[in-house]
Amino acid sequence: MYGVVLWTDQRQNRAVIWCEDHGDLAFYRGAEDGDAAMAAGDLVEFDLRDTGEMRLADTPRLITQRSHPTLCTELKKAGAKLGVLKASPRRAANSDHAANVIPFHDARVAAYA
Repeated sequence: MYGVVLWTDQRQNRAVIWCEDHGDLAFYRGAEDGDAAMAAGDLVEFDLRDTGEMRLADTPRLITQRSHPTLCTELKKAGAKLGVLKASPRRAANSDHAANVIPFHDARVAAYA
């Protein structure tokens, strides 16, 4: 499966990927000492594993670095325009975390963490 990385946490080696089939997002959680070397906007290829509760991305491989650099911003703008996502200011540049892209249901996130 191919997808575009929407969000990463490089310290914890995690990512959220928008899949080419436009189904549910895929989550990647690698070993904490690993380095997936993914960044938001990268095009990646990965093995998709559906657990029933969520989709997991296994063995992601970088295809094109920063192929979609504005995708996250455009998705947030579209969501705000449609009224399905609140427009929120970005966090300070020195913050430990990037701005939230999409609020996920707590049960699905808890099962993954």
